[in-house]
Amino acid sequence: MMKNSLFAILALCLSSLAQSQTKTAGAGSQYDGINHILIAGDGEVTYFRDQDNSSFTELNFKPIFLWHISDKLFVESEVEIETGEGEASLGLEYLNMCYFVNPYLTLHAGRFLPKFGAYRGRMAEGFLNRLPTDPIGFGDGGIGASIETGIGVLGGLPIGNGRLNYDFYLSNGPHLLTDSANAGQFDYEAYIGNNKSVATGGRIGILPISDQSLEIGYSFLAKKNTSDQAAVDHASVFMQAVDFNFYHVITQIRGTIRVMGEWRHQKVGNVTYYKGVDDLGNPIDPYNLSGNSPTCYYVLGSLRLSQLSNLILRNFEIAFRYSHYQRPSDAPWAEGLGDTNRTTVGIDYWLHWNSLLKLAYQVEKNTPHGYYAQLVFGF
Repeated sequence: MMKNSLFAILALCLSSLAQSQTKTAGAGSQYDGINHILIAGDGEVTYFRDQDNSSFTELNFKPIFLWHISDKLFVESEVEIETGEGEASLGLEYLNMCYFVNPYLTLHAGRFLPKFGAYRGRMAEGFLNRLPTDPIGFGDGGIGASIETGIGVLGGLPIGNGRLNYDFYLSNGPHLLTDSANAGQFDYEAYIGNNKSVATGGRIGILPISDQSLEIGYSFLAKKNTSDQAAVDHASVFMQAVDFNFYHVITQIRGTIRVMGEWRHQKVGNVTYYKGVDDLGNPIDPYNLSGNSPTCYYVLGSLRLSQLSNLILRNFEIAFRYSHYQRPSDAPWAEGLGDTNRTTVGIDYWLHWNSLLKLAYQVEKNTPHGYYAQLVFGF
């Protein structure tokens, strides 16, 4: 039943797109109502094995619809069909409507890829991520959103031989969770707000080298109140991130190297709430959110001998990533988890510029070592 519903929805979407492109001829071969449409995206299948389990896990299909409505108007949207919870589920990843003011300024509104940091909004997609897993602290249960809902401005400016890009926005921002299992953690991807406060965030990136092989970015997000006042009256949050990305062709070894990384930190306001109540209904077990300050970071390096004449060898790429997640030791949501390190090594084979096979081995503190295989086809 679920599968039939998904196909019906996709068929309806494609039918509507086809109708919107119908040409109406007029005098002088002029046409009204023409949209330029591109469907891109990727499909992914992942296999996982450790000492206790062996399974094909997630299967994802992520079509991206791109509409060029006019020289000023543009819409981007991604619908994701995934099986991570054991059954097919359909979700709206993002729908972002853009207005080009000039080459240096674009206005946008909707549900958009995050501008806090660089990994979740840029490098986490299947055919961009060199490894089949996320660095710890950057996926679900980590720091920061993978999607934001709000409005923003973005653009870029030349600075001498370099370039500066910027992205500032207002969004719903994170919602504080106060149930006993997740107290002090956040829901980062809410479709609607939970109070009258909105988050202010943004990122500034600098490409100081003329060939734009290096980018250094700084991000922030601040929200005065993340609570719905049910258990906590008022709880602010402030997050910061620093990222870098270096890509260079080394002619001596006839290959390309990429080195990238990111650091994130989160600070919650000085607020006390109570984890439970006693038999008389009085609050007990106070917890102060000011100690809720997790930090995470990762560093990744990859090498591909892409300039070799051998058609087989030049399609291989090796990658190494180290990531660390420091959780607040006394927060209920982090109880028993503590600091965690994750080391992942992998080898990729590029079938096309946007399609590849990934093989990886991952070691993580207090977790069985695991083997991964992932196939990604971009389109």
